Amino acid sequence: MSNQQKVAIVTGGSRGIGRATCLALAGQGFSVVVVGTNPERIEQTLNLINDKCNPSPASHLGLALDVRKEADMEEMVNQAVAHFGNIDLLVASAGLGKKVRSDRSLPRPTTELSLDEWHDLLEVNLTGIFLSNRAVLPIMISQASGQIVNICSSTTPYGLRGEPYAPAYCASKFGVVGLTESLAEEVRPYGIRVQAIFPGLVETGMIAKTALARRYGGLLTVEDVAAIIVYLTQQQDDTVIVHPHLLPVLER
Repeated sequence: MSNQQKVAIVTGGSRGIGRATCLALAGQGFSVVVVGTNPERIEQTLNLINDKCNPSPASHLGLALDVRKEADMEEMVNQAVAHFGNIDLLVASAGLGKKVRSDRSLPRPTTELSLDEWHDLLEVNLTGIFLSNRAVLPIMISQASGQIVNICSSTTPYGLRGEPYAPAYCASKFGVVGLTESLAEEVRPYGIRVQAIFPGLVETGMIAKTALARRYGGLLTVEDVAAIIVYLTQQQDDTVIVHPHLLPVLER
């Protein structure tokens, strides 16, 4: 199947890595479903897609939905199938580094971590991945094909190694690894690939101006991460790249 016939859902598609991924996939001919919680930012992403891919070889869809809500993830799939008839790729990139509507930046001592903040990070970073992954599986199983890419973090600093002052974030990202590995084994017989990617620190609004950016040196761009996701979609159906790590070579 050519990319012009393929449909990709991107959660967190209204900003950051998700937005860059929407643009990159649209540039490859995918029909893209942009999922986020802010209608204005979703519209901005769709406008950028149309500007970049004009005339666009595919149509695109924006949905204001919340990955934390089971009904919203079911609606996401229903809308995508109603518009396009199939779902070939899910990129689960919606994620938090801090409590919703907080102006604080990482890191934060565990003694100052509230239960609300713990719940916020786990609900978006882990439960949201679970709900979005689970929602697309019935259609992918019926197609006997599909690909899921979950965004994790590299070992520098948070994906596979616990770091001080970030227990909720680390716990959520560790959980994504276990979820991805378990699901990959479960659905492989149906022709579905489930992978996690592990980008290092990325130059987004969440991290660019923090002490972490200075501590760990170079930052990746959101386009760097999007390019790896596109690369994964270009592999043969019988090929799985396990846990690719993406780190900058030089400080930018």
